[in-house]
Amino acid sequence: MSSLHPEVDTISAGKKELAIRYPGLRQFCISVNHFGYSDFDAKSGDVDFASGKIRTGRISTFFNTPAVKWKGNSLSASIYYTYTSTELKDITNKLPAQELTPLTTDKSTFDLALNYSRSAAIFNHPIIYSLVARGITDGVNSFRRFNLNGSFNLPLKKTENTTFSVGLLVLVDPSAPIPVEPIVNYYHKFNSSGLELIVDLPTGVNLKKQVAKHAWVLVGSNQRSYTTFYDQKNAFLDGKVSYNTIELKNGAAFEYLFAKNIMLTVDGGFNSYLSAKLFKDGENYNNASFISSNKGTLYVNAGLSLLTF
Repeated sequence: MSSLHPEVDTISAGKKELAIRYPGLRQFCISVNHFGYSDFDAKSGDVDFASGKIRTGRISTFFNTPAVKWKGNSLSASIYYTYTSTELKDITNKLPAQELTPLTTDKSTFDLALNYSRSAAIFNHPIIYSLVARGITDGVNSFRRFNLNGSFNLPLKKTENTTFSVGLLVLVDPSAPIPVEPIVNYYHKFNSSGLELIVDLPTGVNLKKQVAKHAWVLVGSNQRSYTTFYDQKNAFLDGKVSYNTIELKNGAAFEYLFAKNIMLTVDGGFNSYLSAKLFKDGENYNNASFISSNKGTLYVNAGLSLLTF
Protein backbone atom coordinates (compact mmCIF):
# COMPACT_ATOMS: atom_id res chain seq x y z
CA MET A 1 0.00 0.00 0.00
CA SER A 2 2.91 2.38 0.62
CA SER A 3 4.02 1.96 -2.98
CA LEU A 4 0.50 2.23 -4.41
CA HIS A 5 -0.40 5.30 -2.35
CA PRO A 6 2.81 7.08 -1.27
CA GLU A 7 2.65 9.89 1.26
CA VAL A 8 3.38 12.52 -1.40
CA ASP A 9 0.43 11.37 -3.53
CA THR A 10 -1.03 14.28 -5.47
CA ILE A 11 -4.66 13.08 -5.25
CA SER A 12 -6.82 16.06 -4.22
CA ALA A 13 -8.27 14.58 -1.07
CA GLY A 14 -7.62 15.06 2.62
CA LYS A 15 -5.80 12.46 4.70
CA LYS A 16 -8.99 11.45 6.50
CA GLU A 17 -10.91 11.00 3.24
CA LEU A 18 -8.11 8.88 1.78
CA ALA A 19 -7.98 6.74 4.93
CA ILE A 20 -11.72 6.10 4.68
CA ARG A 21 -11.30 5.16 1.02
CA TYR A 22 -8.17 2.97 1.41
CA PRO A 23 -8.02 0.96 4.70
CA GLY A 24 -4.29 0.26 4.31
CA LEU A 25 -3.54 3.96 4.76
CA ARG A 26 -5.09 4.14 8.23
CA GLN A 27 -2.87 4.91 11.19
CA PHE A 28 -3.63 1.74 13.15
CA CYS A 29 -5.80 -1.33 12.68
CA ILE A 30 -6.54 -4.59 14.45
CA SER A 31 -8.72 -7.26 12.84
CA VAL A 32 -9.81 -10.80 13.61
CA ASN A 33 -10.38 -13.21 10.70
CA HIS A 34 -12.05 -16.60 10.92
CA PHE A 35 -12.22 -19.07 8.02
CA GLY A 36 -14.12 -22.30 7.50
CA TYR A 37 -12.44 -25.60 6.67
CA SER A 38 -10.95 -25.84 3.19
CA ASP A 39 -10.03 -29.02 1.31
CA PHE A 40 -6.43 -29.19 0.11
CA ASP A 41 -4.29 -31.42 -2.11
CA ALA A 42 -0.52 -31.05 -1.72
CA LYS A 43 2.21 -32.09 -4.11
CA SER A 44 5.96 -32.48 -3.67
CA GLY A 45 7.26 -31.64 -7.12
CA ASP A 46 5.01 -33.59 -9.50
CA VAL A 47 4.21 -36.29 -6.93
CA ASP A 48 0.98 -36.33 -4.90
CA PHE A 49 1.93 -35.89 -1.25
CA ALA A 50 -1.17 -35.56 0.96
CA SER A 51 -4.75 -34.30 1.08
CA GLY A 52 -7.08 -33.24 3.87
CA LYS A 53 -8.74 -30.23 5.43
CA ILE A 54 -7.17 -26.97 6.62
CA ARG A 55 -8.65 -24.15 8.68
CA THR A 56 -6.97 -20.83 9.43
CA GLY A 57 -7.64 -18.06 11.91
CA ARG A 58 -5.75 -14.74 12.00
CA ILE A 59 -5.38 -11.73 14.23
CA SER A 60 -3.68 -8.94 12.27
CA THR A 61 -2.49 -5.50 13.31
CA PHE A 62 -0.58 -2.71 11.64
CA PHE A 63 0.66 0.74 12.60
CA ASN A 64 1.68 3.44 10.12
CA THR A 65 3.89 6.12 11.64
CA PRO A 66 3.34 9.78 10.75
CA ALA A 67 5.56 10.79 7.84
CA VAL A 68 8.58 13.09 7.97
CA LYS A 69 8.44 15.41 4.93
CA TRP A 70 10.95 17.72 3.29
CA LYS A 71 11.12 19.31 -0.19
CA GLY A 72 8.88 16.82 -1.98
CA ASN A 73 10.26 13.83 -0.03
CA SER A 74 8.52 11.69 2.55
CA LEU A 75 9.79 9.03 4.95
CA SER A 76 7.67 6.81 7.20
CA ALA A 77 7.53 3.30 8.66
CA SER A 78 4.89 0.57 8.93
CA ILE A 79 4.85 -2.19 11.53
CA TYR A 80 2.75 -5.32 10.98
CA TYR A 81 1.98 -8.23 13.27
CA THR A 82 -0.01 -11.34 12.36
CA TYR A 83 -0.96 -14.20 14.66
CA THR A 84 -1.94 -17.28 12.64
CA SER A 85 -3.62 -20.42 13.97
CA THR A 86 -3.65 -23.32 11.50
CA GLU A 87 -5.41 -26.66 11.93
CA LEU A 88 -4.94 -29.71 9.71
CA LYS A 89 -7.27 -32.71 9.95
CA ASP A 90 -8.67 -35.69 7.99
CA ILE A 91 -5.24 -36.27 6.43
CA THR A 92 -4.79 -38.84 3.66
CA ASN A 93 -1.12 -39.52 2.95
CA LYS A 94 -0.09 -40.51 -0.59
CA LEU A 95 3.56 -41.30 0.27
CA PRO A 96 3.78 -43.78 3.18
CA ALA A 97 7.41 -42.93 3.88
CA GLN A 98 6.58 -39.24 4.33
CA GLU A 99 3.51 -38.84 6.50
CA LEU A 100 1.72 -35.61 7.28
CA THR A 101 -0.16 -35.86 10.57
CA PRO A 102 -3.10 -33.84 11.97
CA LEU A 103 -1.83 -30.82 13.88
CA THR A 104 -2.61 -27.36 15.19
CA THR A 105 0.02 -24.61 15.07
CA ASP A 106 0.08 -21.07 16.43
CA LYS A 107 2.62 -18.73 14.84
CA SER A 108 3.48 -15.03 14.93
CA THR A 109 4.92 -12.96 12.08
CA PHE A 110 6.41 -9.47 12.46
CA ASP A 111 6.96 -7.22 9.47
CA LEU A 112 8.80 -3.87 9.48
CA ALA A 113 8.64 -1.67 6.37
CA LEU A 114 10.49 1.59 5.72
CA ASN A 115 8.69 3.73 3.15
CA TYR A 116 10.30 6.51 1.10
CA SER A 117 8.56 8.49 -1.62
CA ARG A 118 9.36 11.53 -3.71
CA SER A 119 7.30 13.80 -5.91
CA ALA A 120 8.99 15.12 -9.05
CA ALA A 121 8.19 16.00 -12.65
CA ILE A 122 9.07 14.53 -16.03
CA PHE A 123 8.31 16.46 -19.21
CA ASN A 124 6.37 18.91 -17.05
CA HIS A 125 4.11 16.12 -15.78
CA PRO A 126 4.02 15.06 -12.09
CA ILE A 127 5.46 11.67 -11.21
CA ILE A 128 5.72 9.95 -7.84
CA TYR A 129 8.54 7.54 -6.95
CA SER A 130 8.35 5.17 -4.02
CA LEU A 131 10.75 2.69 -2.41
CA VAL A 132 9.79 0.24 0.35
CA ALA A 133 12.27 -2.00 2.21
CA ARG A 134 10.80 -4.77 4.38
CA GLY A 135 12.19 -7.18 6.93
CA ILE A 136 10.04 -10.13 8.07
CA THR A 137 10.65 -12.31 11.12
CA ASP A 138 8.86 -14.81 13.34
CA GLY A 139 9.99 -13.01 16.48
CA VAL A 140 12.22 -15.91 17.54
CA ASN A 141 14.98 -15.92 14.96
CA SER A 142 16.61 -12.98 13.23
CA PHE A 143 14.95 -11.56 10.12
CA ARG A 144 13.88 -14.50 7.98
CA ARG A 145 13.33 -12.56 4.77
CA PHE A 146 14.15 -9.18 3.27
CA ASN A 147 11.98 -7.79 0.47
CA LEU A 148 12.29 -4.65 -1.60
CA ASN A 149 9.77 -3.00 -3.86
CA GLY A 150 9.83 0.18 -5.86
CA SER A 151 7.27 1.96 -7.95
CA PHE A 152 6.47 5.00 -9.98
CA ASN A 153 3.02 6.51 -10.38
CA LEU A 154 1.80 8.94 -13.05
CA PRO A 155 -1.33 10.95 -12.12
CA LEU A 156 -3.36 11.36 -15.31
CA LYS A 157 -6.65 12.90 -14.17
CA LYS A 158 -7.74 14.82 -11.12
CA THR A 159 -11.19 16.36 -10.75
CA GLU A 160 -13.62 16.78 -7.89
CA ASN A 161 -15.18 13.33 -8.43
CA THR A 162 -12.54 11.44 -10.43
CA THR A 163 -8.88 10.56 -10.05
CA PHE A 164 -6.85 8.31 -12.31
CA SER A 165 -3.20 7.26 -12.21
CA VAL A 166 -1.10 4.43 -13.63
CA GLY A 167 2.35 3.06 -12.87
CA LEU A 168 4.54 0.03 -12.34
CA LEU A 169 5.45 -1.89 -9.19
CA VAL A 170 8.75 -3.82 -9.10
CA LEU A 171 8.98 -6.63 -6.50
CA VAL A 172 12.26 -8.08 -5.24
CA ASP A 173 10.56 -10.87 -3.30
CA PRO A 174 11.13 -14.65 -3.64
CA SER A 175 7.46 -15.37 -2.89
CA ALA A 176 6.14 -13.07 -5.64
CA PRO A 177 4.73 -14.84 -8.75
CA ILE A 178 5.99 -12.09 -11.08
CA PRO A 179 8.67 -9.41 -10.58
CA VAL A 180 6.71 -6.52 -12.14
CA GLU A 181 3.03 -5.61 -11.75
CA PRO A 182 1.01 -2.76 -13.28
CA ILE A 183 -0.54 -0.19 -10.97
CA VAL A 184 -3.98 1.18 -11.84
CA ASN A 185 -5.66 3.58 -9.42
CA TYR A 186 -9.07 4.84 -10.50
CA TYR A 187 -11.65 6.52 -8.31
CA HIS A 188 -14.99 7.91 -9.40
CA LYS A 189 -18.02 9.06 -7.45
CA PHE A 190 -21.36 8.93 -9.26
CA ASN A 191 -23.30 11.99 -8.14
CA SER A 192 -26.70 10.59 -9.10
CA SER A 193 -26.43 7.48 -6.92
CA GLY A 194 -23.63 8.31 -4.48
CA LEU A 195 -21.81 5.12 -5.50
CA GLU A 196 -18.01 5.20 -5.39
CA LEU A 197 -15.99 2.99 -7.74
CA ILE A 198 -12.54 2.25 -6.31
CA VAL A 199 -10.15 0.40 -8.62
CA ASP A 200 -6.90 -0.17 -6.74
CA LEU A 201 -4.90 -2.72 -8.72
CA PRO A 202 -3.13 -4.98 -7.96
CA THR A 203 -4.90 -5.11 -4.58
CA GLY A 204 -8.62 -4.86 -5.32
CA VAL A 205 -11.78 -3.46 -6.90
CA ASN A 206 -14.68 -2.21 -4.76
CA LEU A 207 -18.04 -0.44 -5.00
CA LYS A 208 -18.79 1.71 -1.96
CA LYS A 209 -21.80 3.76 -0.85
CA GLN A 210 -22.38 5.99 2.13
CA VAL A 211 -25.69 4.93 3.70
CA ALA A 212 -25.68 7.30 6.69
CA LYS A 213 -23.62 10.23 7.94
CA HIS A 214 -20.94 7.95 9.39
CA ALA A 215 -21.74 4.59 7.78
CA TRP A 216 -20.75 2.88 4.52
CA VAL A 217 -21.39 -0.43 2.79
CA LEU A 218 -19.16 -1.91 0.11
CA VAL A 219 -18.83 -5.01 -2.05
CA GLY A 220 -15.77 -6.14 -3.96
CA SER A 221 -12.72 -8.33 -4.35
CA ASN A 222 -9.45 -7.76 -2.50
CA GLN A 223 -6.15 -9.61 -2.76
CA ARG A 224 -3.76 -10.18 0.14
CA SER A 225 -0.67 -12.32 0.72
CA TYR A 226 0.46 -13.97 3.98
CA THR A 227 3.65 -15.63 5.23
CA THR A 228 4.06 -18.03 8.17
CA PHE A 229 7.48 -19.38 9.20
CA TYR A 230 8.22 -22.84 10.59
CA ASP A 231 11.25 -24.79 11.80
CA GLN A 232 10.70 -28.38 10.72
CA LYS A 233 12.62 -31.55 11.57
CA ASN A 234 11.10 -34.56 9.84
CA ALA A 235 11.59 -36.96 6.95
CA PHE A 236 10.60 -34.52 4.21
CA LEU A 237 11.50 -31.08 5.64
CA ASP A 238 14.66 -30.29 7.56
CA GLY A 239 15.27 -26.68 8.57
CA LYS A 240 13.57 -23.33 8.13
CA VAL A 241 10.57 -23.14 5.82
CA SER A 242 7.85 -20.60 5.07
CA TYR A 243 4.24 -21.17 4.04
CA ASN A 244 3.00 -18.48 1.66
CA THR A 245 -0.53 -17.89 0.42
CA ILE A 246 -2.04 -15.39 -2.01
CA GLU A 247 -5.74 -15.03 -1.24
CA LEU A 248 -8.68 -13.25 -2.84
CA LYS A 249 -11.57 -12.16 -0.62
CA ASN A 250 -14.89 -11.65 -2.39
CA GLY A 251 -17.58 -10.24 -0.16
CA ALA A 252 -19.40 -7.35 1.45
CA ALA A 253 -18.50 -5.07 4.34
CA PHE A 254 -20.13 -2.53 6.65
CA GLU A 255 -18.09 0.30 8.16
CA TYR A 256 -19.15 2.72 10.88
CA LEU A 257 -17.16 5.75 12.01
CA PHE A 258 -17.50 6.72 15.66
CA ALA A 259 -15.54 8.68 18.25
CA LYS A 260 -14.44 10.99 15.41
CA ASN A 261 -11.58 8.86 14.01
CA ILE A 262 -12.30 5.23 14.97
CA MET A 263 -13.74 2.93 12.31
CA LEU A 264 -15.58 -0.32 13.01
CA THR A 265 -15.51 -2.82 10.14
CA VAL A 266 -17.52 -6.04 9.82
CA ASP A 267 -17.27 -8.08 6.64
CA GLY A 268 -17.64 -11.56 5.26
CA GLY A 269 -17.81 -13.57 2.07
CA PHE A 270 -15.84 -16.17 0.17
CA ASN A 271 -12.06 -16.55 0.34
CA SER A 272 -10.27 -18.08 -2.67
CA TYR A 273 -6.67 -19.29 -2.69
CA LEU A 274 -4.81 -18.09 -5.76
CA SER A 275 -1.62 -19.76 -4.52
CA ALA A 276 -0.43 -21.81 -1.53
CA LYS A 277 3.23 -22.87 -1.44
CA LEU A 278 5.84 -24.06 1.06
CA PHE A 279 9.38 -22.75 0.54
CA LYS A 280 12.65 -23.97 1.94
CA ASP A 281 15.44 -21.42 2.44
CA GLY A 282 16.77 -20.34 -0.95
CA GLU A 283 13.68 -21.38 -2.90
CA ASN A 284 11.37 -19.00 -4.73
CA TYR A 285 7.85 -19.02 -6.14
CA ASN A 286 8.77 -21.10 -9.19
CA ASN A 287 10.69 -23.89 -7.44
CA ALA A 288 8.82 -24.28 -4.14
CA SER A 289 9.16 -27.72 -2.51
CA PHE A 290 5.44 -28.16 -1.86
CA ILE A 291 2.48 -26.80 -3.80
CA SER A 292 -1.03 -27.04 -2.39
CA SER A 293 -4.36 -26.68 -4.18
CA ASN A 294 -6.64 -25.18 -1.54
CA LYS A 295 -10.35 -24.87 -2.23
CA GLY A 296 -12.12 -21.69 -1.25
CA THR A 297 -14.03 -21.24 1.99
CA LEU A 298 -16.31 -18.79 3.78
CA TYR A 299 -14.82 -16.13 6.05
CA VAL A 300 -15.92 -13.49 8.56
CA ASN A 301 -13.88 -10.56 9.82
CA ALA A 302 -14.24 -7.82 12.44
CA GLY A 303 -11.86 -4.95 12.94
CA LEU A 304 -11.20 -1.58 14.56
CA SER A 305 -9.01 1.06 12.92
CA LEU A 306 -7.78 4.57 13.65
CA LEU A 307 -8.01 6.88 10.65
CA THR A 308 -5.35 9.46 11.51
CA PHE A 309 -3.68 11.32 14.35
